[in-house]
Amino acid sequence: MVDVESVIRTYLVGISKITAVFGSRIYAGRNLPAGYEPRIGPAVLLAVRGGTMDYSSKVLEPSVQMRIYAETEAKARESSGKIFDGINETRSRQIIYARMEDGTIPVLMNEPVSNWPYMLAYYKFHIGNE
Repeated sequence: MVDVESVIRTYLVGISKITAVFGSRIYAGRNLPAGYEPRIGPAVLLAVRGGTMDYSSKVLEPSVQMRIYAETEAKARESSGKIFDGINETRSRQIIYARMEDGTIPVLMNEPVSNWPYMLAYYKFHIGNE
């Protein structure tokens, strides 16, 4: 099975609209890397939260949680919009289709300890599993 988080991260890094905002601060995992602080620029933290596959097992359909961090609430909202503009209803070589999950819309949150603002968003990807 392909490494879903790696495929999605590589896809995001390849979209100029997204790297113009986030640079290399696009991470896959449960936590931001040590040393990251929103004052250095917006960041995306993505993690697979579940999903399915098609009948042939050749297409994986993960549900992906994205936390979009920034120094201010306004910047977090703006940065979240850039993610949406860059990937909603798009495709690439291994990404067959990407779209914000039905029934969701990004929500402004704060980290409990640091109080950093972030937007919480969910996207569904269709990824070739070959």
